[in-house]
Amino acid sequence: MRLGIQDTDWGYVGARLAQEGDVEQAEFLKSFIRECLSWGTKHQVELQLAHVNNLLTPNERATLGMLSYEEGH
Repeated sequence: MRLGIQDTDWGYVGARLAQEGDVEQAEFLKSFIRECLSWGTKHQVELQLAHVNNLLTPNERATLGMLSYEEGH
């Protein structure tokens, strides 16, 4: 799938996704995760996400914190 989407303005895609509802945003994230997990190993996914994390600002990382929030923990 890596070459399936070419010449994409990812800033525009992100802005559009931000304007969607929670159902659409969750479907995007679920598809993203499914695709990542198809790479072969969890380690490959963790490395990629670590690289992405490194490119985010502390405020951006804090904003994404709710994506991994589990009630009662």
